[in-house]
Amino acid sequence: MGIVVGVGGGRYSDNEVLPIFEHIVSLAKKKNPSVLFVPTAGFDDINGDEHIFRLFIGLGCSVSALMLTDESLSKAEIEEKILSCDIVYAGGGNLKFLMDTWKRTGADEVFKKAYEKGIILSGYSSGSMCWFSRGYDDCGENHDFMFVDCLGLLDYCNCPHFESGYWQSFADAVKTQSLSGIACDDGAAVIFDGEKCYTIQGNDGGDVYYFDSKNSFEKSLFSGDRL
Repeated sequence: MGIVVGVGGGRYSDNEVLPIFEHIVSLAKKKNPSVLFVPTAGFDDINGDEHIFRLFIGLGCSVSALMLTDESLSKAEIEEKILSCDIVYAGGGNLKFLMDTWKRTGADEVFKKAYEKGIILSGYSSGSMCWFSRGYDDCGENHDFMFVDCLGLLDYCNCPHFESGYWQSFADAVKTQSLSGIACDDGAAVIFDGEKCYTIQGNDGGDVYYFDSKNSFEKSLFSGDRL
């Protein structure tokens, strides 16, 4: 089993999420790890993502980006870029577009290989949901919420930004699913590291909640030892 860090969201510009980034980098267990930023969910527009690069570079990482909308990239090039990094960090945006693009390019299967290889898979918002079995995103028609089938590395439904009333509709929507749910506030992250699972917080705090499919999807604070 590999390592996944799902971040609910948060602010980069004032370093609110710096403790989470520090933890992601520490999981690589090496000096100057390489980070691959994957902005697919944002339609590969990295304007405004400068602070992500800044935070990782400030922690001694080298950072590059993989633009999967680039039609000139071969499957071999995509595989080489993904499997040669230490950390993947996927950005936020439209989850359905992300998954459609990853399936079209074959990147979905490469990310599964990366997981098996022990490359750290991380990201925020859609870049968190993509690693789970299903993500809850407002990427439907007229920005309606919908569940999107994702990579399935973690067999749960995932929802980011849960401190927002807008996203708390997940609490009812998850009851239509067969899988338990995990919802993260901004400033909070859930980590699955082999047999261990736990949460961490940014500078402004944040919680992670568990919706247990075996107990009528009752909401409780996430506790990894219950899974």
